[in-house]
Amino acid sequence: MTSPMRSSFDDIARSAALWPIWARLGLQDVRLKFRRSAIGPAWIFINLAILVVSIGFIYANLLGQEPRQFIPYLTIGMILWAYLTNSIIDGGNAFVHSEGYIKQISLPIYVYLFRFFISITATMLITMCAFVIVAVLYRLPVGLGTLLAVPGLLMLMATSLLLIAIFAHLNARFRDVAHLASVAMQVLFYVTPVIFPAHLLQNRGRLAWIVELNPMFHLLEVVRRPLLSNSAAEWHSYLVAVGIIAVLGTVSMVLVRVYGRRIVFAL
Repeated sequence: MTSPMRSSFDDIARSAALWPIWARLGLQDVRLKFRRSAIGPAWIFINLAILVVSIGFIYANLLGQEPRQFIPYLTIGMILWAYLTNSIIDGGNAFVHSEGYIKQISLPIYVYLFRFFISITATMLITMCAFVIVAVLYRLPVGLGTLLAVPGLLMLMATSLLLIAIFAHLNARFRDVAHLASVAMQVLFYVTPVIFPAHLLQNRGRLAWIVELNPMFHLLEVVRRPLLSNSAAEWHSYLVAVGIIAVLGTVSMVLVRVYGRRIVFAL
């Protein structure tokens, strides 16, 4: 391993060891968003609940779906999609928004990646409360198969951390990346089964590839399927999820090697 590469990975290891700092900073970021608010971070949950109630019954009727099946599907889909989107858009600004800390405090720069990861993940976990309520109201099946959502969620969290690392490095160097990523996520939102059931395209033959070749769909499925049906996702969804993590891990290693020691000069 070359000296610059070893130095960058030493920074990552030292940053990980400082977990009390970045864990506290990440949770503090969530609280500060709602400073002086009467109900604080509960607004995260309320915003999602209002959105799901507002469009759930309308889209269920438009798409000819039973609300009992569609609303839980929509709820978990919106939660997971927001998590990935925030990882790319908000996480992509981890270094940019931490410029003052980076230039004034002698801490490994990857502390700020972990900080944003904690903030974004905590927000996602708060919104999961909405799904728990929906699951109880609609009596979703619960059993051992539901526990398969845990490894799926761990894979999603690993994907989130890698996306934060990739886009934080790129956006520190090329500030247009965040805007391009925002546009790309908007396009992907409408072609990924989030607000419509996947089978609507899978049953149409020629359009099935839009679902099957969409990596975002498989990332959602490894968490969504166990929670909704108490059963594992298709085996190839897990394979795709592992492949995505491997590719993102490789890309992040390259970016750490190329830009890791230059971040401070790019800000």
